[in-house]
Amino acid sequence: MSATAILTPRGIVLIDALNNPDEAEQYIVSGLRSLGADPSTIRYVVVTHGHGDHFGGAQYLADQFGARVMMAPADWDLVASNSPADAPTRDLDIADGQRLTLGGTTVTLHHTPGHTPGTVSPIFPARRRGRTHTAMLWGGTNPPAATASKETYLSSALTFAARMKRAGVDVELSNHGFADYGLERMEELRSAPNGRENPFILGTSTAQRFMKIVQTMLRGRIAQDQEAATTTATAMAATSAPTAGCC
Repeated sequence: MSATAILTPRGIVLIDALNNPDEAEQYIVSGLRSLGADPSTIRYVVVTHGHGDHFGGAQYLADQFGARVMMAPADWDLVASNSPADAPTRDLDIADGQRLTLGGTTVTLHHTPGHTPGTVSPIFPARRRGRTHTAMLWGGTNPPAATASKETYLSSALTFAARMKRAGVDVELSNHGFADYGLERMEELRSAPNGRENPFILGTSTAQRFMKIVQTMLRGRIAQDQEAATTTATAMAATSAPTAGCC
């Protein structure tokens, strides 16, 4: 998991909050300070979905700095139904396509259900060497178990890809860096910060390719589910078929 900070002149929009208060303090608060940013200016914590490794530090940040915590209604409900440790108190709902503006920076929050019922994927501006790019962060990683939920996930991936295209997205991010070589790309930036181009800036066509890969993976998983269901149905029919008697 990861947390992404969008810095604006009026404060910080934080996307996700790690596992628990200790991690939020150790990595988010200390990390912001190491970059010269003031964690007390965190105004919003956007939780991409209702799993503990994304909301775990949110209430700590709300208590410490007065940040408002945002999540899609379906995942506020998901969290409430499970009553997990470190769950934030229900605060702001995220509407599909909602535009969150702070300090002249607008983050557009899109519902992309599938990983969870209320997964959210943001699109926002990112600046590099005086040039403004358009970034996206895919809010869910692992496909769900149920075939119907996988189909929902595929629909979300198709819709979000179209929204990315309209917005001119050329930067791809994930909230799980192991899923898209994000960890390797971060290390590349650390080892050569002034070297080659930022490896997260892919261009619009390659950003679209990322979503094509997601779609292809989901179609494959759905086909596997359908094949397994057909095999099970055939086996059940064979075992229940009457056998001919003799004598």
